[in-house]
Amino acid sequence: MVSTRNCINGLVEYLESLNISVNLAKNKARGNKGFFFAKGSAYRIDISKIVDEEAVLSVLAHEFAHFVHYSYDKTLESLDFIFENFNDEILEELISITVELIPKNGIKPVFDKKDELKTEIKVLTNELTKSFDKSEFNNIEKKIKKTPLKYLLKYDKVKVFEGLSFKFYSIDELDTNSDFYLFLKLKSKQRALNRINAKLNRLNKYYNSHTELFARSFEMYVTNKKLLMEKAPRVCACYDNVISKNKVQLLTDFVKKCEKLF
Repeated sequence: MVSTRNCINGLVEYLESLNISVNLAKNKARGNKGFFFAKGSAYRIDISKIVDEEAVLSVLAHEFAHFVHYSYDKTLESLDFIFENFNDEILEELISITVELIPKNGIKPVFDKKDELKTEIKVLTNELTKSFDKSEFNNIEKKIKKTPLKYLLKYDKVKVFEGLSFKFYSIDELDTNSDFYLFLKLKSKQRALNRINAKLNRLNKYYNSHTELFARSFEMYVTNKKLLMEKAPRVCACYDNVISKNKVQLLTDFVKKCEKLF
């Protein structure tokens, strides 16, 4: 039986025959499992050193899909080359695949932190409203703006040049019994929540982009076609049609190479 390593090497040789430079476990792939890079006629696929041998095929299939997409549409937006009738049903199936493949253990802490921040904001708001009506919050902020603590309305910790020296301001070093402390702590938690929401928005934009939807579906087609048929029968049928009729030769050749090697 041919080893997994030899199979991977055979697939890498095929990719390199397409003028794609492949870095296998040589870098961090910019913090991802894999990364596809294109500049002019130069192409490169990086597979992170953290990816174990058994997962390399999935990552290679994913990044190769980006290469194919780029070859047909450099904007990475249209999927017409693979889905002749791209509609809401196809899109829904593609999203369901993404949901299946997203590493839940990597996303859950973000949502947990969001819930934690929302609770802390509620507690701080309730504490403040014991002494002030919400309508007075603007007055508190105006008072803070007249003091050196104004920097903490935007930052949790800051170093400010004053006179001939630097002075440090930190929310954690304030008097915890001060109304200013409660208000500044509230602003800090609100900033943190905004950062979490911005991160989630970026993740949604990333995961729902057409190029990611395509790459994840092709990855599943190569590595777990049975699951793809279950989760996305229309998508699977499209791939079967495109590959059997050689409508996208790059995909057909890649699938046949994987069938031969693996």
